[in-house]
Amino acid sequence: MRIRARWLAIISALLCSFTAAAETPQASTATGDVNLANVAKIKAGHSTREQIKELLGPPYRMTNYGDCSPMDYQEFWEYVGHDAAGIFKIHIEFDDAGVARIIAKDTKKGPIVVLDAAPRPEKEHQHSGTGG
Repeated sequence: MRIRARWLAIISALLCSFTAAAETPQASTATGDVNLANVAKIKAGHSTREQIKELLGPPYRMTNYGDCSPMDYQEFWEYVGHDAAGIFKIHIEFDDAGVARIIAKDTKKGPIVVLDAAPRPEKEHQHSGTGG
């Protein structure tokens, strides 16, 4: 009989804890919900990593490929948000100097939309040989 009472007490405590956890409200920052008005303030070719972190907070996911391909951008940040159409992802690509070059919005039900893009900065041309 004592064992049965202990089990009932344990089960009751567990059920109460599950109920309390289910009723806990989830803040939008806990899900990494990004504000599109702040995304619109990001300017490709000008906004830096630090400025973007100030606007949007830390990214949901960061990917850094190192020096895999000299033609592609190597660092990507992703943010998650939602609007009337549903959940979306904001994808930001950075150049080697830490400046945003591509900002895009990706939804499950539509094409990826490039919100802003800037060309890769021109590197100085170096010519070999002598001029004539």
